[in-house]
Amino acid sequence: MRRPSRILVPLTAVAAVIVVAFVLSPTGASGGERLHRIGSGDQFVFGRDSVVDSAVPGSLQVYGGNIDVNAPIAGDLLVFGGNVVLRGAGHVGGNLIYAGGNIEGADGRVGGRVYSLMTLQGAAATMNKTAIVVSLLLAWLIVAVALTLVSGREVRFSSVEVRTSALYCFALGLVALTSFVLTAIVFSYLVPYVIGIPLLAVLAVFAILTKVYGMVVVFHAVGALVAAPRTHEQLMARRWFRGDLTMVVIGLLILGALRIIPGVGAIVWSCASVFGVGVALATRFGHRDPVFLAFREAEA
Repeated sequence: MRRPSRILVPLTAVAAVIVVAFVLSPTGASGGERLHRIGSGDQFVFGRDSVVDSAVPGSLQVYGGNIDVNAPIAGDLLVFGGNVVLRGAGHVGGNLIYAGGNIEGADGRVGGRVYSLMTLQGAAATMNKTAIVVSLLLAWLIVAVALTLVSGREVRFSSVEVRTSALYCFALGLVALTSFVLTAIVFSYLVPYVIGIPLLAVLAVFAILTKVYGMVVVFHAVGALVAAPRTHEQLMARRWFRGDLTMVVIGLLILGALRIIPGVGAIVWSCASVFGVGVALATRFGHRDPVFLAFREAEA
């Protein structure tokens, strides 16, 4: 009965990769011209010639395509393997970092500095965001190791649950996250009556604990799917590549590598957060005790 459910996580991952591939794949236009018009928010463009015709409040990264900037970009602009043309109201508030292309019209239109990725300054500028991500991953590693050492049994139990009932955990996670947001909105209306502040604090602490525990469980589940021994013989033959802590670290490294990829990393970690919150609530943080019913032993 449970064998089909064990492949839900791999199938979900494959489906997510397919969707991301469709989203990121370039779309052809008539006459061979490929233009992707950019709206608002941080943007990542792959393999397309692009036009910025509305203000971008964040940063923009373009890989493998030319870009015409006709509107302001509040953050940095990174272009790898393409030309950059700034005209009209086009302006870059941060740094302009490029490689493998030419820059036109940048005089007086760049608030920061213009770097070539081939220079030491350009390489250092592109590493800033990556360094922040790596620092957060290091913090996750410390938390994951500490939690696994303290509650390894609970993490393992919940990891089995998310692997065998992935769809249920994902659905529960979506409902829980929506409930957190709606509850926070309701509590915010109680702030003027003082009681809203402690309620919001309690909700925030509970949400953080749920997210942290759930993400560690997802790390364990990913590590177990990739590297766990399938038979008892394989388990006994291994000396180092085994145990809950090893599975957690492997899963964290895999998801951490995906997190560094622009665009894809945010999608993967958002899905992992949904799975994590769902499995934390589904297993009651690894303790599946009855909530409303009290069981007693059967009498002889």
